[in-house]
Amino acid sequence: MTTLWVTGANGVLGWAVTRQAEASGVYDRIVALGHSSVGQSDPRAAITWQPLDLADHDAIAATAQAHPPSVIINCAAMTNVDKCETERELAWRINAEGPRTLAQVAREAGAPLLHVSTDYVFPGDEAAPGPYREDDPVRPVSEYGRSKLGGEQAIIEELGSAHPWLIARTAIVIGTGPNQRPNFVTWVARELRAGKRLKIVTDQYNTPTLADDLARLLLWSARAGATGVYHAAGPTYLGRHEWALAIADHFGLPRDHFDWVTSAELNQPARRPLRSGLRCERLAADQARGAPTFLGAIECLSETDWGLDF
Repeated sequence: MTTLWVTGANGVLGWAVTRQAEASGVYDRIVALGHSSVGQSDPRAAITWQPLDLADHDAIAATAQAHPPSVIINCAAMTNVDKCETERELAWRINAEGPRTLAQVAREAGAPLLHVSTDYVFPGDEAAPGPYREDDPVRPVSEYGRSKLGGEQAIIEELGSAHPWLIARTAIVIGTGPNQRPNFVTWVARELRAGKRLKIVTDQYNTPTLADDLARLLLWSARAGATGVYHAAGPTYLGRHEWALAIADHFGLPRDHFDWVTSAELNQPARRPLRSGLRCERLAADQARGAPTFLGAIECLSETDWGLDF
Protein backbone atom coordinates (compact mmCIF):
# COMPACT_ATOMS: atom_id res chain seq x y z
CA MET A 1 0.00 0.00 0.00
CA THR A 2 1.32 3.44 -0.95
CA THR A 3 0.70 5.97 1.81
CA LEU A 4 1.16 9.72 1.38
CA TRP A 5 1.61 11.90 4.44
CA VAL A 6 0.57 15.54 4.08
CA THR A 7 1.51 17.61 7.13
CA GLY A 8 -0.10 21.01 7.55
CA ALA A 9 -3.21 19.64 5.82
CA ASN A 10 -5.35 22.36 7.44
CA GLY A 11 -3.41 25.11 5.67
CA VAL A 12 -4.11 26.48 2.22
CA LEU A 13 -1.22 24.57 0.63
CA GLY A 14 -1.74 21.35 2.57
CA TRP A 15 -5.42 21.38 1.65
CA ALA A 16 -4.53 21.81 -2.03
CA VAL A 17 -2.01 18.94 -1.90
CA THR A 18 -4.49 16.66 -0.11
CA ARG A 19 -7.33 17.42 -2.52
CA GLN A 20 -5.18 16.97 -5.63
CA ALA A 21 -3.55 13.80 -4.33
CA GLU A 22 -6.95 12.26 -3.69
CA ALA A 23 -8.14 13.19 -7.19
CA SER A 24 -5.02 11.71 -8.78
CA GLY A 25 -5.68 8.18 -7.53
CA VAL A 26 -1.92 7.61 -7.20
CA TYR A 27 -1.97 6.80 -3.48
CA ASP A 28 -3.88 4.05 -1.69
CA ARG A 29 -4.02 6.10 1.50
CA ILE A 30 -3.51 9.78 2.25
CA VAL A 31 -2.80 10.65 5.88
CA ALA A 32 -3.77 14.30 6.29
CA LEU A 33 -2.10 15.72 9.38
CA GLY A 34 -2.89 19.11 10.91
CA HIS A 35 -3.79 20.94 14.10
CA SER A 36 -7.40 19.80 13.75
CA SER A 37 -9.33 17.42 11.52
CA VAL A 38 -11.01 19.37 8.73
CA GLY A 39 -12.39 16.16 7.25
CA GLN A 40 -14.00 13.03 8.60
CA SER A 41 -12.03 9.78 8.52
CA ASP A 42 -13.79 6.96 6.72
CA PRO A 43 -12.26 3.47 6.47
CA ARG A 44 -13.55 3.26 2.90
CA ALA A 45 -12.12 6.63 1.85
CA ALA A 46 -8.62 7.44 0.62
CA ILE A 47 -8.02 10.16 3.24
CA THR A 48 -7.39 9.62 6.94
CA TRP A 49 -7.61 12.93 8.81
CA GLN A 50 -5.60 13.08 12.00
CA PRO A 51 -4.71 15.99 14.32
CA LEU A 52 -0.96 16.43 14.73
CA ASP A 53 1.22 19.19 16.14
CA LEU A 54 4.56 19.27 14.33
CA ALA A 55 6.19 20.31 17.60
CA ASP A 56 5.02 17.03 19.21
CA HIS A 57 7.79 14.70 18.14
CA ASP A 58 6.45 11.72 20.11
CA ALA A 59 3.13 12.01 18.29
CA ILE A 60 4.93 12.02 14.94
CA ALA A 61 6.73 8.80 15.86
CA ALA A 62 3.45 7.20 16.98
CA THR A 63 1.77 8.18 13.70
CA ALA A 64 4.65 6.60 11.79
CA GLN A 65 4.03 3.35 13.64
CA ALA A 66 0.32 3.43 12.83
CA HIS A 67 0.61 4.68 9.23
CA PRO A 68 4.11 4.06 7.78
CA PRO A 69 4.59 6.61 4.97
CA SER A 70 5.67 5.91 1.41
CA VAL A 71 6.05 9.65 0.68
CA ILE A 72 6.02 12.65 3.04
CA ILE A 73 5.09 16.16 1.88
CA ASN A 74 5.65 18.64 4.69
CA CYS A 75 3.51 21.76 4.30
CA ALA A 76 3.40 22.48 8.05
CA ALA A 77 5.14 25.49 9.55
CA MET A 78 4.76 28.36 11.97
CA THR A 79 4.34 31.09 9.38
CA ASN A 80 3.32 34.08 11.51
CA VAL A 81 6.51 36.09 11.02
CA ASP A 82 6.00 38.40 13.99
CA LYS A 83 4.96 35.56 16.31
CA CYS A 84 8.13 33.70 15.35
CA GLU A 85 10.09 36.76 16.46
CA THR A 86 8.44 36.88 19.90
CA GLU A 87 8.08 33.10 20.45
CA ARG A 88 11.43 31.91 19.17
CA GLU A 89 11.56 28.60 21.03
CA LEU A 90 8.21 27.52 19.59
CA ALA A 91 9.25 28.65 16.11
CA TRP A 92 12.37 26.49 16.26
CA ARG A 93 10.48 23.48 17.62
CA ILE A 94 8.03 23.62 14.71
CA ASN A 95 10.12 24.97 11.83
CA ALA A 96 13.48 23.34 12.55
CA GLU A 97 13.08 20.36 14.88
CA GLY A 98 9.78 19.27 13.33
CA PRO A 99 11.41 18.74 9.90
CA ARG A 100 14.29 16.93 11.61
CA THR A 101 11.84 14.44 13.11
CA LEU A 102 10.09 14.01 9.76
CA ALA A 103 13.48 13.36 8.15
CA GLN A 104 14.14 10.64 10.70
CA VAL A 105 10.73 9.08 9.99
CA ALA A 106 11.40 9.30 6.24
CA ARG A 107 14.77 7.57 6.61
CA GLU A 108 13.37 4.76 8.75
CA ALA A 109 10.41 4.23 6.40
CA GLY A 110 12.46 4.52 3.20
CA ALA A 111 10.19 7.37 2.09
CA PRO A 112 11.26 10.49 0.17
CA LEU A 113 10.68 13.75 2.06
CA LEU A 114 9.44 16.83 0.23
CA HIS A 115 9.69 19.89 2.47
CA VAL A 116 8.30 23.37 1.78
CA SER A 117 10.60 26.24 2.72
CA THR A 118 10.60 29.97 2.04
CA ASP A 119 12.29 32.88 0.32
CA TYR A 120 12.72 34.36 3.83
CA VAL A 121 15.99 32.42 4.09
CA PHE A 122 17.36 35.27 1.93
CA PRO A 123 17.91 38.87 3.13
CA GLY A 124 16.09 40.85 0.45
CA ASP A 125 18.18 43.91 1.25
CA GLU A 126 20.16 46.41 -0.81
CA ALA A 127 23.40 44.46 -0.34
CA ALA A 128 21.95 41.27 -1.85
CA PRO A 129 18.52 41.85 -3.43
CA GLY A 130 16.39 39.18 -5.06
CA PRO A 131 14.90 37.45 -6.90
CA TYR A 132 17.15 34.56 -5.85
CA ARG A 133 18.45 31.42 -7.53
CA GLU A 134 18.73 28.08 -5.75
CA ASP A 135 22.47 28.48 -5.19
CA ASP A 136 22.46 32.08 -3.97
CA PRO A 137 23.89 32.60 -0.45
CA VAL A 138 21.29 32.47 2.33
CA ARG A 139 21.17 35.13 5.05
CA PRO A 140 17.81 35.39 6.86
CA VAL A 141 16.96 38.64 8.64
CA SER A 142 14.13 37.34 10.87
CA GLU A 143 13.60 34.51 13.32
CA TYR A 144 11.08 33.02 10.94
CA GLY A 145 13.70 32.89 8.22
CA ARG A 146 16.35 31.56 10.58
CA SER A 147 14.07 28.81 11.90
CA LYS A 148 13.06 27.78 8.38
CA LEU A 149 16.72 27.68 7.36
CA GLY A 150 17.27 25.52 10.44
CA GLY A 151 14.67 23.11 9.07
CA GLU A 152 16.46 22.93 5.72
CA GLN A 153 19.77 22.25 7.44
CA ALA A 154 18.23 19.59 9.70
CA ILE A 155 16.89 17.68 6.70
CA ILE A 156 20.24 17.80 4.92
CA GLU A 157 22.04 16.70 8.10
CA GLU A 158 19.66 13.79 8.69
CA LEU A 159 19.34 12.54 5.11
CA GLY A 160 22.51 13.70 3.34
CA SER A 161 23.08 12.24 -0.11
CA ALA A 162 22.01 8.69 0.79
CA HIS A 163 18.25 9.35 0.97
CA PRO A 164 15.94 11.30 -1.39
CA TRP A 165 14.78 14.73 -0.21
CA LEU A 166 13.48 17.88 -1.85
CA ILE A 167 13.46 21.35 -0.30
CA ALA A 168 10.98 23.45 -2.27
CA ARG A 169 11.35 27.13 -1.44
CA THR A 170 8.35 29.27 -2.28
CA ALA A 171 7.05 32.81 -1.70
CA ILE A 172 3.75 34.40 -0.56
CA VAL A 173 1.43 31.42 -1.02
CA ILE A 174 -2.17 32.41 -1.75
CA GLY A 175 -5.27 30.33 -2.32
CA THR A 176 -8.61 29.25 -0.93
CA GLY A 177 -10.01 26.36 1.05
CA PRO A 178 -12.28 25.55 4.00
CA ASN A 179 -11.67 27.61 7.14
CA GLN A 180 -8.66 29.41 5.63
CA ARG A 181 -7.43 32.67 7.07
CA PRO A 182 -7.48 35.69 4.72
CA ASN A 183 -4.67 36.00 2.19
CA PHE A 184 -3.53 39.24 0.58
CA VAL A 185 -6.05 39.00 -2.24
CA THR A 186 -9.12 38.28 -0.10
CA TRP A 187 -8.01 40.70 2.64
CA VAL A 188 -7.62 43.62 0.22
CA ALA A 189 -10.88 42.83 -1.58
CA ARG A 190 -12.98 42.44 1.57
CA GLU A 191 -11.56 45.51 3.31
CA LEU A 192 -12.13 47.68 0.24
CA ARG A 193 -15.62 46.26 -0.17
CA ALA A 194 -16.36 47.27 3.45
CA GLY A 195 -15.23 50.82 2.68
CA LYS A 196 -12.12 50.65 4.87
CA ARG A 197 -8.77 52.25 4.25
CA LEU A 198 -5.74 49.99 3.96
CA LYS A 199 -2.08 50.61 4.72
CA ILE A 200 -0.04 49.05 1.92
CA VAL A 201 3.75 49.04 1.79
CA THR A 202 5.50 50.45 -1.25
CA ASP A 203 8.93 48.91 -0.65
CA GLN A 204 8.23 45.14 -0.62
CA TYR A 205 8.64 43.13 -3.84
CA ASN A 206 8.13 39.42 -4.32
CA THR A 207 6.89 36.56 -6.54
CA PRO A 208 3.44 35.51 -5.22
CA THR A 209 2.53 31.85 -5.65
CA LEU A 210 -0.83 30.16 -6.13
CA ALA A 211 -1.25 27.22 -3.74
CA ASP A 212 -2.83 25.00 -6.40
CA ASP A 213 0.21 25.47 -8.66
CA LEU A 214 2.66 24.68 -5.87
CA ALA A 215 0.63 21.61 -4.88
CA ARG A 216 0.79 20.32 -8.46
CA LEU A 217 4.56 20.84 -8.47
CA LEU A 218 5.04 18.94 -5.19
CA LEU A 219 2.98 15.98 -6.35
CA TRP A 220 4.74 15.96 -9.74
CA SER A 221 8.12 16.08 -7.96
CA ALA A 222 7.18 13.09 -5.81
CA ARG A 223 6.34 11.09 -8.93
CA ALA A 224 9.33 12.33 -10.95
CA GLY A 225 11.84 11.82 -8.16
CA ALA A 226 13.08 15.41 -8.09
CA THR A 227 15.62 16.03 -5.32
CA GLY A 228 17.77 18.80 -3.85
CA VAL A 229 16.95 22.49 -3.38
CA TYR A 230 14.23 23.70 -5.74
CA HIS A 231 12.64 27.13 -6.15
CA ALA A 232 8.91 27.02 -6.85
CA ALA A 233 7.12 30.37 -7.03
CA GLY A 234 4.97 32.43 -9.36
CA PRO A 235 6.57 34.07 -12.40
CA THR A 236 5.49 37.65 -11.69
CA TYR A 237 7.86 39.91 -9.72
CA LEU A 238 5.93 42.90 -8.40
CA GLY A 239 5.45 45.24 -5.46
CA ARG A 240 2.68 44.95 -2.91
CA HIS A 241 1.35 48.35 -3.99
CA GLU A 242 1.10 47.27 -7.65
CA TRP A 243 -0.64 44.07 -6.61
CA ALA A 244 -3.11 45.92 -4.36
CA LEU A 245 -4.10 48.22 -7.21
CA ALA A 246 -4.56 45.24 -9.55
CA ILE A 247 -6.82 43.55 -6.97
CA ALA A 248 -8.93 46.69 -6.63
CA ASP A 249 -9.26 46.94 -10.41
CA HIS A 250 -10.15 43.28 -10.84
CA PHE A 251 -13.00 43.39 -8.32
CA GLY A 252 -14.18 46.84 -9.39
CA LEU A 253 -13.28 48.42 -6.03
CA PRO A 254 -11.97 51.93 -5.29
CA ARG A 255 -8.29 52.70 -5.84
CA ASP A 256 -8.30 55.72 -3.54
CA HIS A 257 -8.69 53.82 -0.24
CA PHE A 258 -4.99 52.95 0.06
CA ASP A 259 -2.55 54.69 2.38
CA TRP A 260 0.94 54.10 1.02
CA VAL A 261 3.58 53.48 3.70
CA THR A 262 7.06 52.04 4.06
CA SER A 263 7.75 48.81 5.91
CA ALA A 264 9.58 50.74 8.64
CA GLU A 265 6.47 52.82 9.32
CA LEU A 266 4.51 49.70 10.30
CA ASN A 267 6.82 49.04 13.29
CA GLN A 268 6.42 45.29 13.03
CA PRO A 269 8.44 43.08 15.42
CA ALA A 270 10.17 41.18 12.63
CA ARG A 271 12.10 42.50 9.65
CA ARG A 272 10.85 41.54 6.20
CA PRO A 273 12.98 40.97 3.12
CA LEU A 274 12.12 43.98 0.99
CA ARG A 275 13.50 42.93 -2.41
CA SER A 276 12.85 39.22 -2.28
CA GLY A 277 11.28 36.65 -4.61
CA LEU A 278 12.61 33.56 -6.35
CA ARG A 279 14.06 32.67 -9.73
CA CYS A 280 12.79 29.20 -10.63
CA GLU A 281 15.36 27.94 -13.10
CA ARG A 282 15.04 24.25 -12.21
CA LEU A 283 11.26 24.52 -12.54
CA ALA A 284 11.59 26.13 -15.97
CA ALA A 285 13.89 23.35 -17.12
CA ASP A 286 11.63 20.62 -15.70
CA GLN A 287 8.56 21.94 -17.51
CA ALA A 288 9.97 20.27 -20.62
CA ARG A 289 9.47 16.93 -18.87
CA GLY A 290 6.04 17.58 -17.43
CA ALA A 291 6.41 19.93 -14.46
CA PRO A 292 3.43 22.29 -14.13
CA THR A 293 3.43 25.93 -15.16
CA PHE A 294 2.61 28.61 -12.58
CA LEU A 295 0.19 31.51 -12.90
CA GLY A 296 1.39 35.03 -12.25
CA ALA A 297 -0.01 37.20 -9.44
CA ILE A 298 -2.21 39.23 -11.82
CA GLU A 299 -3.26 36.31 -14.00
CA CYS A 300 -4.44 34.24 -11.04
CA LEU A 301 -6.97 36.91 -10.05
CA SER A 302 -9.26 35.92 -12.91
CA GLU A 303 -8.33 32.22 -12.95
CA THR A 304 -9.17 31.48 -9.28
CA ASP A 305 -12.45 31.27 -7.36
CA TRP A 306 -11.60 33.36 -4.30
CA GLY A 307 -14.77 32.43 -2.44
CA LEU A 308 -15.88 36.05 -2.17
CA ASP A 309 -19.57 36.90 -2.04
CA PHE A 310 -19.38 39.79 -4.50
